[in-house]
Formats: sequence, C-alpha cells, structure tokens
Amino acid sequence: MKNQIVAVMGTGSIGMRHLQSLHAAGLKNSIAVPVRASRLMELRRHGFQTAENLAAASKLGAKACVIATDTGRHLRDALTALDLGLDILVEKPLANDAAQAREIAQAASKRRRKAYVACVLRFSESLNQFRKLLDKPGRLHAVAVECRSYLPDWRPGRRYKESYSARASEGGVLRDLIHEVDYAGWLFGWPKAVSARLKNLGRLGIRSEEMAELQWEAPQGYRVNVNLDYLTRPTLRLVRAFGERGSLTWDWNSSSVIWAPANQRESRMTPEQSREKLYLAQTKAFLAALQGRKGQRLAGLKDGIRALSICDAARRAGRSRREEKIQ
Repeated sequence: MKNQIVAVMGTGSIGMRHLQSLHAAGLKNSIAVPVRASRLMELRRHGFQTAENLAAASKLGAKACVIATDTGRHLRDALTALDLGLDILVEKPLANDAAQAREIAQAASKRRRKAYVACVLRFSESLNQFRKLLDKPGRLHAVAVECRSYLPDWRPGRRYKESYSARASEGGVLRDLIHEVDYAGWLFGWPKAVSARLKNLGRLGIRSEEMAELQWEAPQGYRVNVNLDYLTRPTLRLVRAFGERGSLTWDWNSSSVIWAPANQRESRMTPEQSREKLYLAQTKAFLAALQGRKGQRLAGLKDGIRALSICDAARRAGRSRREEKIQ
C-alpha cells in the first residue's frame, strides 16, 4: 500500500489536509495537482511532488485521485480522473446535484473504477459512539440535527463572497453542510420525501441560501428535523435523539456523547480524537477500499447520490411549500 501513488486534485485547505493525511498514512509520493498553475512552485518548495494536471499525474504513476476542488468542478474533475483509469474519492458533496452525481456513478461503472465520497464525519469516534448507543433511548419519536456556523469565519484570508459557497449554482448550506444530511440518513435511515424551507435573509450579501430547515419521516416513523445556517456564532453542531427512556446527544464541539435517562443523572462520554486522526481514519479506509477491503464507514456513490437527492427535493419543497418525493 505504501507504494500506492495517489493524486490530490485541488490544493486549497481541504486538499492540503488530504495530502497531509496521505503522508501520515505512509504514502510519501502523493502528487499535488493545483487548480492554479501559480501554486506549483510554492508546493514544490514545501516538498510536494506536483503535476500540472491529472493526465500528468497519471503519467507519474498515480492510480487513484482525491477530488478536492470547488463543488462546481467535481463532475468535470471526476470524469477526467475516471477517463484516465483512476479510482476516486470525491469530497462532499459528490456533485452539484443528484443528476451530476449519477453521471459520475455511470462513468465509474462503465470504466470499472472504484469511487467513494469523502464524508469524514462518519469517521468521528464520538459520532460512532453515539451510533452504538442509539438503542438506549428506546423507541424514538423525534430527532433534531443542527449545524450552525458563520460563513465569513470559514476561510481566513479568503473573501467569503468570492468563494463557491456564496454562489447559488454550487454553494449554499444544503451543499456545504451536506454532512448533516448524510449522517442523518446513515444513522436513522433514508427518507422517501422531505419538507423544507430555504431562506436568504440578506445578512451576508450572497446569492446562495443562508438557512435551510428540513423535515422528514424516518423509515421507523419518527420525525427528523435538520436545521442549517451560515449565520450563527459560535459554531453549533449536534444531534439529539429523543426516546421513551431518555435522550441521547452528540456534540461535535466537545466531541461528546451525552446520555440523559429519565429521572436519573446524565452521563457524558468523550472519546479522544484529533482532527488529524479523523482525516487519517478516512484516508486509511479509502486506501483499504482500493485494495478491496471497504469498511462500513466509507461512503459509496449510492449514499452520495441519496444525500444530494434529499437536497434536490428540499429545494423543490422550498419552492412548492409542500412535501416533495425524493427521486
């Protein structure tokens, strides 16, 4: 595995994190493929092997590729990588919408390439502890998922209004915070229909939605509510599952799981895991999958398409003001 050569397309903050994780996993010869040629010399000065494009990376021996470019480029970059015979890991969201995601899936199937989606929160030890304890509350009647943060704080040194997040065609909280849609489906089951309200209050001066409120019925019959926004300080990211015996909470900020049984004192569990180890766990899972050993946490294309299909239906529901089926 250590002789495996993986290219990383896109060398922004998330692309650099993938390069660092590959290095930590023992792959010292990974190839950085920046979108802007002006980055090549800088990356070389920092010791990275570079290539001007994916074709050049393939000639240097790359057999797999991480797509870490802006969302609007995912389809183009993924198809290019697949055409070159590379297996791929595409940063979330898989594409702008489910139709584009299905194009990637069709191309991967046609070329018999492995393809996965980087939904890194599936590798959170605290979220997986939450998952293991979901039987504690008993029969659930409600689930609340929240991710609230302040977009201008996301990328220090980069004007947020010029980022892809601000553009209606490829940004907005539904795409940027699709982690919440993904793990809600992963933890509680994938819905068949969704209701939603999308809002742009004009606070940030962007064209994409600043807020989204989604509601659906889980396969077991209880309600799931997902609330996302670009407007909140400080950042809040958590899940609460309410059942007949108490409530179970996952808190990303404190990496904690809190069990609050009825009429008893609550207990808190805090598995230790650094941000570096979180991403390293995903990298190792991707490398293992390339060797034919796919684990349960690594998101496949099917789930990548499911999450985008929920977001597509949420946009339709936001316009129609009624529940929309997930296609």
